[in-house]
Amino acid sequence: MCYAVAMKTLSVTEASRSFSDWVNRVYSRKESFAIVKLGVPYALLVPAAASGCNSHELATDLAGATLPAEERRNLAAALRKGRKALKPLKNPWVLGLNA
Repeated sequence: MCYAVAMKTLSVTEASRSFSDWVNRVYSRKESFAIVKLGVPYALLVPAAASGCNSHELATDLAGATLPAEERRNLAAALRKGRKALKPLKNPWVLGLNA
């Protein structure tokens, strides 16, 4: 199942002082942390099993969801907006083009 996880932040300094404790916390409590330096995310510390989902898993989850008409319209609008924001994929196998 695919779902969003709230991510807490952890400074590089805090992580380095007791890294083993943070890893144990991630494992035992299934918590996730963004490790930040000067407010910039540098890395993620997440449970190994929390690998996210692919588009097929998301589609399966959405197909099984019962959404009111307004929420379906809002989701469709958000997906259209997201597609417009995506940059076209570059073909790495074509030399000189899209480089």
